[in-house]
Amino acid sequence: MISPKLILMPLSTSGHVTERLKGGLAVAKYFNAHLDVYHTHLDPKRFLPTGQLGLPTKLVKELDSVAGRFATTESANLKTEFVSLCAQQQVKYTDDSAEHPTHPSASWHINIGVRSEIIAEQGKVADLIIIPQSKSGKSTSTFEASVMRSGKPILLVPRQMTHFDIKTVVIGWNASTEVSRVLTYSLPLLKQAKKVVICTSASSADKMPNGHEVVKYLAQHDIKSEFVTFNNGRQSTAKAFMSVAQMHNADLVVMGAFTHRRIHEQIFGGMTNYMLANTTLPIFMAR
Repeated sequence: MISPKLILMPLSTSGHVTERLKGGLAVAKYFNAHLDVYHTHLDPKRFLPTGQLGLPTKLVKELDSVAGRFATTESANLKTEFVSLCAQQQVKYTDDSAEHPTHPSASWHINIGVRSEIIAEQGKVADLIIIPQSKSGKSTSTFEASVMRSGKPILLVPRQMTHFDIKTVVIGWNASTEVSRVLTYSLPLLKQAKKVVICTSASSADKMPNGHEVVKYLAQHDIKSEFVTFNNGRQSTAKAFMSVAQMHNADLVVMGAFTHRRIHEQIFGGMTNYMLANTTLPIFMAR
């Protein structure tokens, strides 16, 4: 229920790097918070099973050295761009992420290992994890590990999002434990918003607590909101919900992540997977 002060964002080099960095800095500025960007690369030895392939030790060392130099150069170039973007966006760059931020700040971290493992663990000591939408639009191991293991809310952002300013928030309410949890996490965002809409599929409108109860709950936090229902028609619930969010000119969607059993999500898709593939809006979610 606190406003985020320490935000974590992983960075891969799969395209739109500049846009993703600008998006992360925009979120840090919005919250007046500190942004830690983690650029992770794998130890090349993971791909050189010398015992099985019988590669000469000298060759292995040379390959390891070349891979190491490439990773170091890539990270150095990306850091240079990031520091430049910090200056452009008026975000203070610092190598000490332990500084108590009185204004937006950011740091760059280089890690060797598996990105999903590092982000899931480091996310436990962050307030919010930004996950840029994947290039394929599919769920990634980093996204899933962050949602399932960090215990913190996730902000899924479109790959090319460079601006973050929340005026209208649409909440996808289905009375699940997951959306209840993310509702509480989102209170600082909702307090700053000018318009808050609780949105429920007509087929779920009778689930308790219903949207009217959410309106009362938010009112206790001095947040004015409205409750609307929608009919799917021939569309999936996820597609119909996204249409409603766009109709209300939403700047942010709040929803639970993987609210159905995981095996159900894998077989039938589900709201989370649809959003990963199709969202044009940032999504604040938790499990």
